[in-house]
Amino acid sequence: MRKILGVNISHNCSFAYFENSILKEYYEEDRFNKIKHFMPPNPFFEEYKYIALKKFKDIVFDEVVFISFDRGNILIEKPYIDNVLKQLKYKNFMFYQGEHHLSHAMSGYYFSKFKEAIAVITDGGGEIIHNRDFQVIQSIFTVNKEQIKKFYQKATNNFSYYFNDNEKIIEKNITDYDFDLILSNALFGGYKYYRYTKKAGFKSFEEGQLMGIAAYKNKNTNLDKNVLEIADKAQKETLQEIIELIERAKTYSDCKNIILSGGYHLNCANNFKLVKHFPELNFFVDPIPYDGGMAVGAAYYYENYLQ
Repeated sequence: MRKILGVNISHNCSFAYFENSILKEYYEEDRFNKIKHFMPPNPFFEEYKYIALKKFKDIVFDEVVFISFDRGNILIEKPYIDNVLKQLKYKNFMFYQGEHHLSHAMSGYYFSKFKEAIAVITDGGGEIIHNRDFQVIQSIFTVNKEQIKKFYQKATNNFSYYFNDNEKIIEKNITDYDFDLILSNALFGGYKYYRYTKKAGFKSFEEGQLMGIAAYKNKNTNLDKNVLEIADKAQKETLQEIIELIERAKTYSDCKNIILSGGYHLNCANNFKLVKHFPELNFFVDPIPYDGGMAVGAAYYYENYLQ
């Protein structure tokens, strides 16, 4: 019996235990240490003892598969990986660098039970690409039992904390890759939603507050009108972006099965609007679309596509 452990060392740190390609156990460290959206501390300064790993103290893993949000390079990631491995019994390990969105796609595919699908990924920031100057926000893959193929990504180099409405939007199609890549200086997708969340006065990971408030835009309420306006804009603008992304996805495949993953798709209100907008498509939303689900996706990808 093959035993694989997927480990997400990003925020929402998580562990996914597979036996013969079947997910048996899944844990997020913040359920144990009560630190919401927990991200492991830098091991150079503090070696963290994972409470969740006590669940696996008697297991010898054939492979431990690591994934993160791409901190920069393997030299930065290695101490995080070593700190986990000290607390496990294992035969081999590997680390996926630059496969953040692929892991989201694999997580959604595993749970969907579709035989084939188009995976549409949107989040606040995935892997770093193109001379490490741009961060991927949107991706499109096709997936079946034999392969996963990347068709499209859109990335931004706009890492500003502020909106600049006067900035000219520049987008460029790059032909150096075996998939369609657009580089942009714009805010879009989950990254734009995050910036709107901050602009409205909420903290990181409080995007759900913005989504909820948007429903009160045209109702009698004591809520701040400026915050309501920001929430409404965030919902409408990013919904239109996802509609356009799905329209693009349809040009790559005739498949009617659509998987939605990446942290943006915690936005249940806009997910529902997508279902209504595309009645001809079969939607499945990854139940762990945020970074926690990458532990599932990375382990599943290793066991089913790399062996």
